[in-house]
Amino acid sequence: MLQPALSLVLEALREIRDSREKPFRVSRATLNRLLESRPDHNVADIAAKAAALGQVRDRVCVCMKCPHLARSRTQTVFGVGNPDAELMFVGEAPGADEDARGEPFVGRAGQLLTRIIETMGLSRDEVYIANILKCRPDMPKGVSGNRPPTPEEMRTCIGYLIEQIKIIQPRVVVALGATAVEGLLGARRMMRELRGKWHSYHD
Repeated sequence: MLQPALSLVLEALREIRDSREKPFRVSRATLNRLLESRPDHNVADIAAKAAALGQVRDRVCVCMKCPHLARSRTQTVFGVGNPDAELMFVGEAPGADEDARGEPFVGRAGQLLTRIIETMGLSRDEVYIANILKCRPDMPKGVSGNRPPTPEEMRTCIGYLIEQIKIIQPRVVVALGATAVEGLLGARRMMRELRGKWHSYHD
């Protein structure tokens, strides 16, 4: 599922790398690296983004818009990474592992995503990772596994992701799977119609 997304982002990633004065290294993001990445952004810009994301996170933590999800969740899963990231990954919803840890993409799919990010010469701290839904979709009692979010759940929760994108202002957003594409583009489409093409995102 992640391989097509990887191929779509490589060209933009090369442009991002070429715009840097120093080669990319796999290391923890530091303020100096952030400023190298976006030289027009100063310390105050980055701090303001982090503070704005924190305010959105606070609202997400107490969100009750979907009562059934608020009852079933262990905790909300907001997002993680660089508040000034040029590259953002968006999945569909937290799974059981993410619900337990409060961080997106920490299960098996997350391990694959981490390897892909590292293959690009980046670390998770240098990109931003989030989901359409901030709560794990509930499952019937006694049933294991995960389910995709419903269209109504996505419509209810998408506003938080839109706020994240507006604050971070990434150059590239990679939708990880058909459900994430539906949430971002607002319509269900066949993946074969979408792969290999760039799409403009407008909130």
